[in-house]
Amino acid sequence: MPKIKSIAQVIVGAMVSFSLVPLGEQVALARRPYFLLETLCADSGPGNWSGNSLNVSIGRAAYRSLLSMSPGNRYASLTCRIKPINSQPVFQRLTLAFGMRDNDRRSPATRVNIYLDGRQAVSRTVSPAERAAYSIDVSNVSNVAIETTCTTQADYCDRVYFYDATLEPITPPPRQKK
Repeated sequence: MPKIKSIAQVIVGAMVSFSLVPLGEQVALARRPYFLLETLCADSGPGNWSGNSLNVSIGRAAYRSLLSMSPGNRYASLTCRIKPINSQPVFQRLTLAFGMRDNDRRSPATRVNIYLDGRQAVSRTVSPAERAAYSIDVSNVSNVAIETTCTTQADYCDRVYFYDATLEPITPPPRQKK
């Protein structure tokens, strides 16, 4: 008797589940954003980068840095494949927000360059206590590279801290009713 009761409960549960989903429609599932370093990334410069969580003050505001890049007196570079080879596009937007810490006042400015498939898309120079943010269309992009370059080779440039480096997935359009 208990087996029959549990089978009946499974059947009723399945019927209720199927009745909640209209036939011929795709149920839209929320897709989570991805941190850039969750993709395939490689070091591509002499400087250092680090994917770690650190609280920083930039422009007298507190942020949690998720990625930092240290060009030293040269440059640091990171390249990430955001679209697998021979696949459809996966992401539609890359949001980057970054700056240099308030307490790095003696550091020279650092230029941040963003490349999409090898072509420069953004170039922004930031100084200590300065921040910048960009939202970039990456729907037809396979690789993203971030490069931080010290503006002088005579001095050491401090780190650039990224407090946002988010990839927004492409949301497939819902299918039409049949």
